[in-house]
Amino acid sequence: MTQGPVFDIDEALARVDQDRETFDMMLDLFVEHGPKDLAEAKAALDAQSAVGVARSSHRLKGAVLQFCAPAALDACKALEETAKAGNLAQAGALYATLERELLRLLSALRLERDKGLAA
Repeated sequence: MTQGPVFDIDEALARVDQDRETFDMMLDLFVEHGPKDLAEAKAALDAQSAVGVARSSHRLKGAVLQFCAPAALDACKALEETAKAGNLAQAGALYATLERELLRLLSALRLERDKGLAA
């Protein structure tokens, strides 16, 4: 099964009026803070805190939305909704999906940043 692009650079740049400097700043912030938010979601999941899982996944969802990354966004939404419903039995598998998709996004964003630095 072939997967599409991890994120849509054209759409992400359109969201910031083609301002590459703003995009790069958002990218840097996400590369720094995204893993921390993911770790917070994991810690909340380990502590069986549905509120904490929902809060962390909601914060990630807002950040991911800026990069037009559908798989990561869907994973954030699924985990947030499940946690809000208090269904932590399913949250472990959804967290694993979120972690995989977020790591793919972070990798793609780092490549994009490196490509921009080389230009």
